[in-house]
Amino acid sequence: MLCDAVAVFPEPVEEALPGWAARHRDWTAGAAPGNAAPAGWVLHVHCFLLTDGGRAALVDTGVGPAGAPGADWLGTTGRLPALLAEAGVRPAEIDTVVLTHVHLDHAGWNVAPHPAPGSDADGNADAGGDAGAGGPLFPRAEYVVQRAELDHVAGTGTYARLVAPVRAAGQLRVVDGETTMPGGYRLLPTPGHTPGHQSVLTDGAVLAGDVLVHPAQARWPELPYRYETRPGTAADSRRRVLRYAAEHGVPLAPAHLRDPFDVAADLTPTAHRPVALPATTRCPLRRLSR
Repeated sequence: MLCDAVAVFPEPVEEALPGWAARHRDWTAGAAPGNAAPAGWVLHVHCFLLTDGGRAALVDTGVGPAGAPGADWLGTTGRLPALLAEAGVRPAEIDTVVLTHVHLDHAGWNVAPHPAPGSDADGNADAGGDAGAGGPLFPRAEYVVQRAELDHVAGTGTYARLVAPVRAAGQLRVVDGETTMPGGYRLLPTPGHTPGHQSVLTDGAVLAGDVLVHPAQARWPELPYRYETRPGTAADSRRRVLRYAAEHGVPLAPAHLRDPFDVAADLTPTAHRPVALPATTRCPLRRLSR
């Protein structure tokens, strides 16, 4: 688990989560203090590195470098390349990039920033430079997205900036429905947040993207998020991944919660417990100087 960035969500929680009430606030403060903030909630942006000794896959690519739209939206900057370097993995060693969905805070490092004059251009995205799209940051990887998601973002600025360069390089793989990937992990459509949202099922965890964006949605799956394309479908997807994690005895790891959590076998929300995934990288609160 690699924490690309962390910041306070840039709008009041009661606006982002319609129906938010005191019971949600009080429960979050006790059960998930790492995501609680006085004026809203703390949003962690996690990417996940999967390895089997021969192949390496990355699930989501975070907010991106300084100046990228996702980084600007959260008022912070991503650090994924540095975290991969700390793990001993070069961008060229990533075989697969799975995008749970194509939002700015999940696809920000899809492409390499243009290097600043005089900087190291050899994949060193921390060296600075124009955050405008270059070629794919992961030059050997296939980037995997659901067809419904690609249809959803086609023609948008997000597509032009973060997907079109990947497609132009011949590195985009479009799947349609549940898919088993090399290495044995599976892609499971979990729509609602976006039409083509997918989760990643591994032996060690369910990597759930934005099926849950706030810890309270584990306690109240019906609690909607303002930016879900289909709130009812999103609630069904939350229940589905919670049930899967409980039945298979694996943690649920959404992208924006500080900690993954074990799901109680009987789905009793008060019995869910935070856990640490192997090689967890803690999330320092970092902001760009203004």
